[in-house]
Amino acid sequence: MRQVLKDQEVGLDPHFRYRGKNQTRVEAFTDAAFALGITLIVLSSSVPNTFSDLWVSIRDIIPFGLCVVLVMVIWYQHYLYFLKYGLQDRVVITLNTILIFLILVYVYPLKFLTRFLYELVVAVIGQDFTNLQQMFGPEGGADDVKYLMLLYGMGAALIFFLLAFMHRYALKKKTDLELNSYEIFVTQTGFRQNLLMGSVPALSVFLTLIDFQSN
Repeated sequence: MRQVLKDQEVGLDPHFRYRGKNQTRVEAFTDAAFALGITLIVLSSSVPNTFSDLWVSIRDIIPFGLCVVLVMVIWYQHYLYFLKYGLQDRVVITLNTILIFLILVYVYPLKFLTRFLYELVVAVIGQDFTNLQQMFGPEGGADDVKYLMLLYGMGAALIFFLLAFMHRYALKKKTDLELNSYEIFVTQTGFRQNLLMGSVPALSVFLTLIDFQSN
């Protein structure tokens, strides 16, 4: 899919010189890792044996769709980064490996969080909190929700901070890449956007830790 998008020049900035139009092994490996992440989301749902199980699986469609969208947002950022800069040195490969690790670890809490939020909305609308209570068990409580937000926040913050660092590294290599003033501006914007995206979940982690300390 990545090469098809490159060949069709889908959504590309005509003022940016793209340096990574040829598919690389690093990109192919990363695409396989993202596909594995989506597969893990699917496999986390058991095969229904009864109608009630089937109904539970149908209820998982919306959380699954949200998970796929969020994973694809990260994938698209990765796609644009390698297309723009075509960097294949040791630093980028190391950062890319860390990103793959984070994605594969991140998909499980992401699936649980999206399902929790979906069940929360359904419970509030229908005034039936049975499914929500079943997710955390009979002994679950507010602390479990805090741990969930802590886990999700750490994963999301690390992913977006890593993407920000990758853009920062591209700025460091601006001479080697021969970036012009517009391309430098676009790269700086990408750095700031990812920094901001990572700061929001990082703030939620900070506030959750403060809440734990106060209790």
